[in-house]
Amino acid sequence: MISSTSISSPIVKTIPNNDQYTSIPHFPACLGGEWKNLVKTPYLKTTMKFRAGTSLPPHHFPTMSRITVHSGSIQIDDLQTSQAYILHANDDCVIPALLVHEIQFLQDVEFEFELNSNEMIIYWDFEER
Repeated sequence: MISSTSISSPIVKTIPNNDQYTSIPHFPACLGGEWKNLVKTPYLKTTMKFRAGTSLPPHHFPTMSRITVHSGSIQIDDLQTSQAYILHANDDCVIPALLVHEIQFLQDVEFEFELNSNEMIIYWDFEER
C-alpha cells in the first residue's frame, strides 16, 4: 500500500557540481528518463525527468522509496492491491520496500526520488501477473 509520510533527514552528503541530467543507470534505454543526483549518503536522493506517455513496466525496490512531484503528473499502479494513485505537482508518496508497481507519466514530469539506499537498485518484474 502506497502512503504519504514525512521523512526527517540526518546529515547528508551532497554531490557537488552535478547540474547535468544524464541517463538513469539500470534503466533500459527504451524507457528514456534522465536524472541528476543531489545526495548519495546516507540515502540516494535525485531529481528525475520523463516525457509524457512513458511507462515503467512492473518493478520494485529492495528498500522504501519516496516520490515528490515538482511538475507534471504520474500514475502509480500498485499491482499487489490493484489500486492506482495519481500524483500532481507538490504531491508525494512513499512506496514500501518490495512493492511491485508500474508507473505511467501522464504529462512531462520532473520529480524528486529518494531511495533508502546509497545506490540505485531496481528489480524489473517482467513475468506475467
